[in-house]
Amino acid sequence: MNVYDFDNTIYKGESLFDFYFFCLKRDVRFIKFFFAITFNVFKYELCLISNEKLMKLCEKYIFDALKMCPVYEEWVEEFWVKNIKKIKPFYLSQKREDDVILSAAFGIMLRPVCRKLNISEDNLLCSEIDLKEQKIVKLCFRENKPKMFDEKFGNVKIDSFYTDSFNDKPFIERAERSFIVKGNKIKEIKNGAS
Repeated sequence: MNVYDFDNTIYKGESLFDFYFFCLKRDVRFIKFFFAITFNVFKYELCLISNEKLMKLCEKYIFDALKMCPVYEEWVEEFWVKNIKKIKPFYLSQKREDDVILSAAFGIMLRPVCRKLNISEDNLLCSEIDLKEQKIVKLCFRENKPKMFDEKFGNVKIDSFYTDSFNDKPFIERAERSFIVKGNKIKEIKNGAS
């Protein structure tokens, strides 16, 4: 089994940011989220607000945005028609049926691209929202990533792990081989076979 982080690893960029700008082009009212989100992420990075507070704010922004866009599913499909080209060639050339994709992005955003790439939704570990309750129910971020992986797959062997960030250290250490991806450059940082 190979495990891949999604944004900035197999996808060139941050898919949620790209989708935000995609939405902004269709409805200028989305500009109101830009300043609020940027300001609060900045505060979070400076440790001025907690992870819980940031999550509550994200919940509010996500569901406010979904109310503004009742056809969000159509927009997501259109987005991936346009942006599937941002899946990096290295991934397309080595893709396997049992690949696992990890992402902090939300399932409503990533399931369509997984279908296009023939990746089983069972092998997508991502953040999830409950549309009815208007809550974030899973946040696949930092320390939650390995917890979610273990809940789903147990102690399965990871052949190779690809990421753009050393924040994924638990996977880097667990995998037989690990790679850091920066743009189109891939550097092997661990090889258990050596």
